[in-house]
Amino acid sequence: MRKAIPVVVGLLLLLLGLGWASQGAGLIGGSSLMDNNPTFIYLGGLLAVLGVALVAFGALSKGPAKPM
Repeated sequence: MRKAIPVVVGLLLLLLGLGWASQGAGLIGGSSLMDNNPTFIYLGGLLAVLGVALVAFGALSKGPAKPM
């Protein structure tokens, strides 16, 4: 269970980051503030990379130590 939390949060951050980057690049419509705004391309990319790192951390981390 503890291993799934970072993976789920990482996937949410990844999707949110991809959405922001897509809006910043003008690929999808939405908020006029975010459309064709390079700031949101960079912030979305950063958020997506953070999400991927969190997914990798959760997937590769070992579970809790087993009692002896």
